This record gives sequence, structure tokens and C-alpha cells, in this order.
Amino acid sequence: MRPRMFTQIGRDALHALGRELAAWKPTTERALFGVEAMISVVLSVALAHLLHLPYTWWAAISGFAVMQTRFSASAQRALHRVLGTILGALLGAVIGPLIGDRPWLFVPVLGLIGGFCVYRGNGSSASYAWVLGGITWVMVTFEAHTLLTFRPTASFAMLRVAEVCVGVFACLVVSGAFHCGIRWCERHRPASKVVAAATANANALPPTFETLRHARMVLGVQAGIAVAILAALTYTFDLPGFAQALVTTIAVMILPPSSVIVRSQKPVADKMVQRVIGCLIAGAVGVALLPLMHGQIVPCLLALAAGIWAGCHVQTGKEGASYIGRQFTIAFIMVFVQDHAWSADPHPAMLRLAGILTGIAILTCVMLIASRLSFLPASEEATP
Repeated sequence: MRPRMFTQIGRDALHALGRELAAWKPTTERALFGVEAMISVVLSVALAHLLHLPYTWWAAISGFAVMQTRFSASAQRALHRVLGTILGALLGAVIGPLIGDRPWLFVPVLGLIGGFCVYRGNGSSASYAWVLGGITWVMVTFEAHTLLTFRPTASFAMLRVAEVCVGVFACLVVSGAFHCGIRWCERHRPASKVVAAATANANALPPTFETLRHARMVLGVQAGIAVAILAALTYTFDLPGFAQALVTTIAVMILPPSSVIVRSQKPVADKMVQRVIGCLIAGAVGVALLPLMHGQIVPCLLALAAGIWAGCHVQTGKEGASYIGRQFTIAFIMVFVQDHAWSADPHPAMLRLAGILTGIAILTCVMLIASRLSFLPASEEATP
């Protein structure tokens, strides 16, 4: 992989986004998905505020991330997110206090956790559970280096589980209500071709777990190295946004089986570039809008709802900019949903977005070095 590849991928992604915006034609299914996501996020925020949870935006992102176009898919994703989060929180609460004050052990262990979960997540039918388990495990373990003892670490882990459960609950309530309403409507008209096509794609058989072994190992090693570097830098310099950098590093390394099996770094590069584009656009739009909201609930909710709907519309498009739309939505939620109350202060949002860009930068360096090292044996063998 060469730096010029990122330039070409960036151009292709922007062209895809331009085509998607030029062909702005909301169908019933796409509009409904956007509305479901909007209501789910707003309900997640309301419940998190009601329960006085410290990180409201985690609940909001959970309410969006679990939402799928079909209720059965949302329910499965919800189960994986909750199970992965609970298991990761338990492991982090137990292991974290034991190694938190030993950086020589702490940093490589975090790398091993991240790499192992990426390895297991690629090609697994429970991929999302591995992703959330790995993210939560690393996050809780990392927090232990400042919390030090079991009780505060376990408290942090429990809050993380609670925030995820609140978002998942909101998503399932909204998705279930819309599912029942759609089923009632379908009794009076034929089923949508779009829904039928989505169901057909969902039933397609992926490559087996074992056939992806080599590619999964490569992705896992790269993710583990990137996570270890991020942990070391944050441990040493107390850099902000570690959680977002961690999520970014692991999330972009999880690929569909059809992409993993080609054994190319381009699918990961595609996700990295589209994630950056989506986050930068959301950051620019969000920061421009925040001062106009003056921290008032109604304007903030309206702006948040509009951003979520627009991002979901792009996500469900067919022009190749789907991941840009998803990352735009997540970043837009990060900008508008603050920890405790609605605010016009862009500083917390900028720190979160900086964490995402940091994760991308570290992972890019790791991939570039890995690609050059992988070419050395071939070059040497070709030399007469």
C-alpha cells in the first residue's frame, strides 16, 4: 500500500458522495430508517439524562449503531452489543487493576486484546460481539491505570454497560414499534422489493471462518500494534480521545468476509478514508451550527435529528458512500450530544474527533510500514 492509494481512494469517496447527493431520492424504506434512527437516538439521550449517566453520547451512539433496516437484524445486533460489552467489562474490571500500574505489561496486553478481538471478529458470525467485547475490554483495562483499584474500575465498567444497555433498549423499542407498524401495513399492500433484496443478501453464505485465517491474522497483528502504540502514547502523554481512537482502530479493521478473503489492504484503507471524510464533514457542520443553538434543547434536538436523518439517507444509498454516511452520523452525534446537558461548547466534540483522527493516523503508519516490510522478501528474491 502506498500513500498515493489514499489520495485515489479519497477522490473516489468524494465522487461517490457527490453522486449520492446529486441523486437525492428518499424512498419509503430509506426515510423510515432515518426516522427510526432519529427517534432511537433522542430516546437514548432522554433516558440517559433521566438516569444521570455520565457519558450520554455513548448511549446515543448505541441507540444509533444497533439500528438496522430489519427488526430481526437490530435484535441480533443488540444481543451481540450487550453480550460483548458485559463480557469485556467483566474482563477489564478483573485484569485492569492487576496490570494498570505496570506499563511494561499494561501496554502489550492492551495490544494483544485488541489484536485478538480483531482476529476473532473477522469472519465470525458473532463479529459485532467480538468488536464490542474488545473495545470495552481495552477501555476498562485502560481506565484502570488511573483508577488503580478494583472498586472504581468496576464502577466505570458498570456505567459503560448501563450506557450501552440504555441505547440498545431505546433502539429495540423504536425498531419493534416500527416493525409492528410495517407488518400491519404489509397486510394491505405487497412487500417492498427493497426489503426482499435485503433479506436475500442477508441469507447469502459467507466464506468459512477457517478460509480467512491468514488474512485475519494480518489484520489482527496490525490492529494489535496500533492499539499498543495508542495506549503507550496516551499512557505517557495523557492524550485526549483515547476511547475514540481505540474504537476507530478496531472498527476499521473489521471487514465483511468477501473483503477479508482478497487479502488486500485496500478495503481497510477505504473504510479509513471514508471515516475521516464523514467525521470532518460532521465536525465542520456541527461546530458551525453549535453557536447558533445557544445550548437550547429544542434547536439542538432539531439539528441533531436533521443530521441523523441526512447521514442515514447517505448510509442507505447505492453510490458507494454508505460508510461516509454512517461515520457522519456517529460524528454528528458526538458533536451535539454532550456528557451531561445540551451545550454550545465545541471543545469536547473537537477532542473526540481528534481522537478519531489520531487513531486513523497511527493505523495508517502501521499499515504503511507493514506493507513495505511485506514487500522486502519478494524484492530480495527478484534480485539476481
